[in-house]
Amino acid sequence: MKKYEQIATEIERKIISGEYKDFLPQQKDLAYEYKTSRVTISHAFKLLKDREIIRPVKGHWTKIKSKNISKILIDSDANKSNGFTHHSLGGGVVKSHIISFDQRIPTEEECQALQLKKDDLVYDIIRQRLLNDVPAKLEYTIMPVKVIPGITEYILHNSIYGYIRDNLHLNFGKANRIITAEKSDAYDMKYLECSKDDPVLCVRQIKFLDNNIPFEYSETRNKYNHGSLTIYDSK
Repeated sequence: MKKYEQIATEIERKIISGEYKDFLPQQKDLAYEYKTSRVTISHAFKLLKDREIIRPVKGHWTKIKSKNISKILIDSDANKSNGFTHHSLGGGVVKSHIISFDQRIPTEEECQALQLKKDDLVYDIIRQRLLNDVPAKLEYTIMPVKVIPGITEYILHNSIYGYIRDNLHLNFGKANRIITAEKSDAYDMKYLECSKDDPVLCVRQIKFLDNNIPFEYSETRNKYNHGSLTIYDSK
């Protein structure tokens, strides 16, 4: 994660916790606080603005668009059924909620992971999984449009892997995974109902087709009491 992304996440966490109310501190003050340049703080502000968390106002101030983002988003999701897909899993019901779905230019890190050119488009997908109405997983998925064309919200609400296999007639290959334990970030607090210092099990992976072309760069985040991994020794 880049410096400005780390700062944006920390600012968002402070907004949710109520440390920042109504307006953010001025950029020069935040640059001093985070021991960085105003350019870096400006990039962090742009990221928060793109997420519709803040908006600039006259007089060089920055307005916080909601003082209670976490509660607003969780309550609004809990009170509506539109946007959720239901599946059965064992004795429980899994709901899949598409938080965001868009196409954009990839970052440098994504270009490297997916072997893309800087002007290739990618799908940017964020989904929330609930088990028996309890938030269980938060999934960030990046896929190259030129490798997996034609993805729609309808496909996301059904089976994206089924679409890749049955409609695009592509076969899956290996996956490289990195497993870490991290503190919760702002989105974990929103969509996994994490507290500020709750640990999160994070699985980052790059998935390949059987021809060794990478087709997915993803991160799955599980609250500490809602996720586990079983790893088998191949020997």
